[in-house]
Amino acid sequence: MILEAILLGASTGTYCSMYCGPVLIPFLCGTENPGYKRNAGLTGAFLAARLVTYFILGTVFAGLGYLVNDYIDPVFARKLSLFAYIFSGLILLCNSLGVRFPWGCSHNGCRVQKLRHIGNDWVTAVIAGLAVGLHICPPLWTAMTRSIFGGHGLPGLFYFVFFYIGTLPFFIPLLGIPFITKRVGIIRKISRIAQFFISIYFIYFLGLQPLIFG
Repeated sequence: MILEAILLGASTGTYCSMYCGPVLIPFLCGTENPGYKRNAGLTGAFLAARLVTYFILGTVFAGLGYLVNDYIDPVFARKLSLFAYIFSGLILLCNSLGVRFPWGCSHNGCRVQKLRHIGNDWVTAVIAGLAVGLHICPPLWTAMTRSIFGGHGLPGLFYFVFFYIGTLPFFIPLLGIPFITKRVGIIRKISRIAQFFISIYFIYFLGLQPLIFG
């Protein structure tokens, strides 16, 4: 059962990295205090928050009876993803404006002081992780079903945890980001600009526009 959970997690690792990468990479590359421990902590906070969202969704879906069979309504999953994009975009926008931006104010850049706390790196990591967790893929849906109905109590919980562990190797390369950002300072500035434009793209083009006009 443990091997099955890990392999199922590994099968969805590319999906996880596809949705997490555009959020995590510019965020981690653009932090004001790059360091290996801090980078690992922020990555861990993001991944832990994503796991919390999965547990919440599993509990809610089980309570509503959505997990009676191993099937996810694609329309429902798409709507969840739209909200994930909007929430992720908002927190990235706050973070990008809360750090020292590459232009304006002084040679060190400019920032919106009122967003310093909202756009705090740790707050960003946690809220972004919670938001990204709203993306539901078939393997994740299967893991929710198996963990709730395939096991009783702790066995079901461990199934889901080991499923999640199976996705983690895809995030190992993120731990080496400080090796680059400490040596090539321009990457941090580029990442902050990218974070700003990605947030706009997430909020409007991938979130609001299909939600309102789709």
